[in-house]
Amino acid sequence: MAPRALDGVTVVDLTQIVSGAVTSMMLADFGADVIKIEPVGGETYRKAGYELHGPGGSTNLNILRFSRGKKSIELDLKSERGAQILADLVVQADVLVENFRPGVLARLGFGWDRLHELNPRLVYTSISGFGHDDVLPSPYRDLPAYAIIAEAMAGLTHLAGEKDRPPAWMGFAMSDIFSGTCAFAGTLVALRDRDRTGEGTRVDIGMFDASLLMNDLPMAYKEHVGEAMGRGQYALQSPWGPFETSDGYVIIAVLNGREWAALCECIGRPDLAEHPELTTGHQRSKAHERLVRPAVEEWTRARTRAEAVAALQGHRVPSAPVNTTDDLLDDPQVAARQMRQETANRELGTLRTVGNPIKVASSLVGQEPATLPGLGEHTDEVLRTRLGLDDAAVAALREAKVVG
Repeated sequence: MAPRALDGVTVVDLTQIVSGAVTSMMLADFGADVIKIEPVGGETYRKAGYELHGPGGSTNLNILRFSRGKKSIELDLKSERGAQILADLVVQADVLVENFRPGVLARLGFGWDRLHELNPRLVYTSISGFGHDDVLPSPYRDLPAYAIIAEAMAGLTHLAGEKDRPPAWMGFAMSDIFSGTCAFAGTLVALRDRDRTGEGTRVDIGMFDASLLMNDLPMAYKEHVGEAMGRGQYALQSPWGPFETSDGYVIIAVLNGREWAALCECIGRPDLAEHPELTTGHQRSKAHERLVRPAVEEWTRARTRAEAVAALQGHRVPSAPVNTTDDLLDDPQVAARQMRQETANRELGTLRTVGNPIKVASSLVGQEPATLPGLGEHTDEVLRTRLGLDDAAVAALREAKVVG
């Protein structure tokens, strides 16, 4: 296997579900040895979602999404011996990642002070709804939060959906995935700081904060222009969004005068290019529903997605089909960018998972097949190789239900 940037980095992974699991998967992608510690019986995503059956047994669709490249062990952290095993692993680790509610890990006996005492070089990364309060204050710290909650509170849900219609959930855990990616970046920054100072540090990511970053334009528009951006339309540009065709939708994105004139020529409406109410993107946005959409959609509805995009791109108008998942599974761009990672799982055999979007020439991800761990698949291996336990000690832990 070719060398990767994080070879030699050890990660203790206490994450469940999505946000932190994205972080630890990305660390594993770049070569870190990620030890995923699950409660005996498995984490929530081992059970919640959709059960899949294969030649080696059964597993859950959800656990396949963000477990690539990790080692799974089952460990009862509430037991005295389980807590000691975690402490022993922390001593050897470079990074600990968790996405429990704030305070949960401390109640288990592993707050930042204890972790830092165990291993002064440890980077401790946490992801939660609103952040912990040891790096900066967090008035909302103890509120329950899924991604959909953070997105609503950060103003993103207010923007999603159609004009004059109720706000809409965007259909996926955007804040989970983005906050997990932010935590990956923060962990790398912390590791770089540790290399510089010799001391570990805290990385504290809130899903609310990550969502707020994605809401930057509406906030800036309100603060500096004094107007609120509504649902379903970009306040600074038009056309900028979906238009119906005979077999789906296309996106048209016009940013400047040349693209606007080219679009008007393409749809057979050169008169619109000189219309006094449509000179700037901001003007066109104000007149979008009254003038722009009817003209553009009269043209797109008479064409298929492919026909519309071909004509628009022929006029150098930025445009694209609104792809469905079916469109993407065999998309040549997806394949060329190695965004479908070949992955092996003991229950299902070989399958594909969505690849890593971060492409680093010296440490490319996806060159070799990855693995998806079965529940507790590496318990014995980790206890033997990391902690030096023999067969009798491992068997005793299993008998006591400290490990699965």
